[in-house]
Amino acid sequence: MNEPPANSLLITLGTSWPIVPEAHLLPGSNFTAVHVLTTASEKITPVVDKVRDWFARNAPRVSLVISRVEGFTDLNSEDDHFAFEEVLFRWVLEIVPAGRPHVCLSGGFKTMSAAVQKAAALLGAEEVFHVLCASNPSTAEDIESARRDGAIHFIRLGAESGWPQFRAISATEYPLATRRDDHEGERSVRWVSAPDQRFRQRLREVTERSHRIASSWENLTDLPFQVLATWSRADLEWLEQPLDSTTDAAWVRALPKVELHCHLGGFASHGKQLDEVRAAAEVPLRLPAPDPPGLPAGWPRPVEPVPLDGYMKLGDATGSKLLKDPGCLRRQIELLYQHLRDERVLYAEVRCSPANYADRERDRSPWTVLAEIRGHFQRLMAGVQGEDPSGFCRVNLIVIATRRDGGGFRADIARHLALAVSAAEHWTNPAECRVVGVDLAGFEDRETRAHYFREEFSAVHRCGLALTVHAGENDDAEAVWSAVFDLNARRLGHALHLIDSPELMQSVAARGIGVEMCPYANYQIKGFAPMPADATGRSRPGYPLARYLQHGILATVNTDNIGISAASLNDNLLFVATLCPGFRRRDILQLQANALNTAFLQPAQRRELRRRTETQIPLPLFAPCAP
Repeated sequence: MNEPPANSLLITLGTSWPIVPEAHLLPGSNFTAVHVLTTASEKITPVVDKVRDWFARNAPRVSLVISRVEGFTDLNSEDDHFAFEEVLFRWVLEIVPAGRPHVCLSGGFKTMSAAVQKAAALLGAEEVFHVLCASNPSTAEDIESARRDGAIHFIRLGAESGWPQFRAISATEYPLATRRDDHEGERSVRWVSAPDQRFRQRLREVTERSHRIASSWENLTDLPFQVLATWSRADLEWLEQPLDSTTDAAWVRALPKVELHCHLGGFASHGKQLDEVRAAAEVPLRLPAPDPPGLPAGWPRPVEPVPLDGYMKLGDATGSKLLKDPGCLRRQIELLYQHLRDERVLYAEVRCSPANYADRERDRSPWTVLAEIRGHFQRLMAGVQGEDPSGFCRVNLIVIATRRDGGGFRADIARHLALAVSAAEHWTNPAECRVVGVDLAGFEDRETRAHYFREEFSAVHRCGLALTVHAGENDDAEAVWSAVFDLNARRLGHALHLIDSPELMQSVAARGIGVEMCPYANYQIKGFAPMPADATGRSRPGYPLARYLQHGILATVNTDNIGISAASLNDNLLFVATLCPGFRRRDILQLQANALNTAFLQPAQRRELRRRTETQIPLPLFAPCAP
């Protein structure tokens, strides 16, 4: 079919043929093309012939194209109407690109007119109008007489701009199936059909989404993700219900996620993964091969807390000694990256201590090790991005500066910070794996609070690196205060004792400081309800995560040490239902929004991560759907 001229009239046709010539007489229109859509009923055939004859005699220069819907002979059911509506929408879509047409609502069944008006509203029209003629003409002479007498009246309803969401849709996406009769007399008539109702369904989905957004407009800023405004009322009500660690497991696992507190050395500490890492050693004889320490009874949910030093010893079979070997380091990273992808993590910040994996005897400096860590992650990212973009996980690095009991560690901290600053200035492409921050970690007490390291961290801030500080895990709220006001930390690791200072909680919330919580590790090291009471009969405190969220703190859930805690990110998220009774499914989404907002990303990367996240949030898997 040739591209229709811009000045077009669209009209449906029933048994009253004069309606088409009458619409054509719209004052000031000067139509150069008239498109008619009608049924396949045999009683319409003589009506079509009269329309064709009138235009041949009275408007021979007008391009007249009559489309008849195959299989649609009469309106007997909703299915008949919906099938016709699909053809009509595709018919309008076919004509709109040449210029918005004039649309007449007067011909055919009332349902046909309703469908025409809907198509005009959604896809656009130069003008929508209705035509009336009191004399009810039945011949060409009657039409001419009515025109002369002014008996033809037009009700002009104005233009329809069409929905911007549909302007980019092409007729090639939803084509009409067409055929023409072979005999000469039917050259201006074609038969049309649609193989399915995809276009109608798409229009319906977009309009429903838009209506939901409009109804949620006032609450849009309160939603963790704006895409939730497109959800049905039933789905939103489902989100407000408490998380169930059993029935909601599939939904949580399907969620796109952000991981902000994950230690490279704490992965593959036991079992098959540890065996794989050991087997990848380049110099096996140099490697210690201790048996992994036995896990406490009930692990990963022990009956009593394990002190921090005891917790860290559970990772003795991996960590610094094993990862000095470049083959083991490579395999550890490969396994961790695959694990992150399996967990549906879209973005992760992995913490590492390159100096701990350095080996002077083999001429492996901290810089060499850091370059290898970065190179392995970059190689894995590039491979996935090229083969499976939907499963792509971006990884950036955080260099750990460790404080220790007994002093004598400030020089080590200075070296780690210098390494991080050099790396941040060396790898600058935000599309690649790079160093984005520093973590002040390790032994925490009154003598190692953040304010002791203000001078050392000055260069970190001046070079634009972000800072996260382990604070308030083993020390009190004063340690959190020092991290916030002395080191200007952008995030806090654990911050379990922040709950003890309402004023400080208010300040952390107001400053938008992220709090990295790790439910399993926190439970294992510190002990929280529902862990049984201690030896003195004192009950365990409640986990503060829910209260942090209630106070507007940007709390997140992470893993800490995946292998040592024997808990993935999904496990940690689901464990929150046990630690915080009444924790809502909506709160799970809020945790992901908080992680996205506090990640050490540049603005453009954050926007892209938000876009990817919003497009992948699954609807409730077991909730009823309603408009």
